[in-house]
Amino acid sequence: MNQPNRRTVARAALAAGLGPSASGSSLLASDLADQTIRNFLKSYVMDRPSVEAFLDPKARVWAKFDPDTGYLLRNSFMRDGMDGSHTLARYEPTGQRYQVNYRDQPSRINTYGNSFTQGHQSNDGETWQEILAAHYGEPIRNWGIGGFGVYQASLRLEKVEKSDLGAEYVIFNIWGDDHWRSINAWRQLTFPPEVVKGLSGKMFHSNPWRHARLDPNSGAMIDKPNLADTPQKLLAMCEEQTVFDWFRNDMIVHALIAIRTGQIVNRASIDEMVTVTGLKNLAFSTPDQVRSSTQKLYEAYAIKVGMRIMERIQESLTKMNKKLFVLLSYPGSNIWHACAGKPITSTPVFDFHPREFVEFLQARKIPFIDSVANHVAEFAQFKIDAKSYVERYYMGHYNPRGQHFFAFSIKDELNRWLSPKPPTYRDQTDAPIGFKGYLPG
Repeated sequence: MNQPNRRTVARAALAAGLGPSASGSSLLASDLADQTIRNFLKSYVMDRPSVEAFLDPKARVWAKFDPDTGYLLRNSFMRDGMDGSHTLARYEPTGQRYQVNYRDQPSRINTYGNSFTQGHQSNDGETWQEILAAHYGEPIRNWGIGGFGVYQASLRLEKVEKSDLGAEYVIFNIWGDDHWRSINAWRQLTFPPEVVKGLSGKMFHSNPWRHARLDPNSGAMIDKPNLADTPQKLLAMCEEQTVFDWFRNDMIVHALIAIRTGQIVNRASIDEMVTVTGLKNLAFSTPDQVRSSTQKLYEAYAIKVGMRIMERIQESLTKMNKKLFVLLSYPGSNIWHACAGKPITSTPVFDFHPREFVEFLQARKIPFIDSVANHVAEFAQFKIDAKSYVERYYMGHYNPRGQHFFAFSIKDELNRWLSPKPPTYRDQTDAPIGFKGYLPG
């Protein structure tokens, strides 16, 4: 009697939804591995109408194509605000969010980061930058883009700070999983397929972009290109075979599959992450061990990349005689756990700014504020539970009340950092600068 060949058995196991082989190993044979990768990727094949609208300069969609960072933002009016309201978000011809306060005055402060810098779900004038600008008596530019990682925000910083729009003082806000985003060639792959459907239409973004990896031999950062850096290439991602061909050998894709399925589709990718991170005592014998160990590798690898990015930013700004300040901000779930006194030890609450990253900032003498401590200190003054406290400020992103809290929780340390101090904090004997046309005489 003929015995079924290995490929037939592998396909039968895949069809049955089985993970490890009978021997208990979670390492898949090459043919089964390829099919597992293909099955993972096919859920992310792009929707052509959404891509075409994204590429249409006249379409009323949230984002627009950019060859480096994948996308930038357009003017938008969306029903995503506080109490079911619309939010108006506009952008200057030069790219930063519309400036409300002191827009005709020279700016010495630029801010970079993701949607918590951009002020997503808040109107023009309600962002923490505009609240601080009004209080300080001087403009603060907002270069934040929702969805960006540390690396993508650093690309924007690099471009702007070398231009006439550069500023002496640079504030870099790192939120939640921004480190993780830096290493993703295509961030959509980190979302469950059902979430990706919500990114179609008006909110299409998170398409491929430039990203960062580490040299496995030296540990140096490697700048990786955007695989879809033209509109034509992006449209090609509406085909399943293109998506498979482009991402089948991506190390981070292999890690995401291991985290989600407990199956190792490429052991070399996992070994490379082990080498770069230096993590020890990791086990991969069972699916649960594969998920847990690879998650640790993924997080540690992203933090290593984040450190290299921040080194590059600091060195570049120092050469230009500019100063850097880092803000560490968090999802509402982290604030909730911290205020409730619960340890951040397991999903879905991650320690997004772990001790080693904080110690790195301290060693590099990069001034920073860890905003979770400010929230915990304020929560101690309330007689409500942690959930109710977080709901005062968060609706996914900060609501306008949360924007106000954040602005005033950082104002004192930023005030000490700036020299000279903001106009509203200078001695009466100091003549305020930049107020021509505002004050009589």
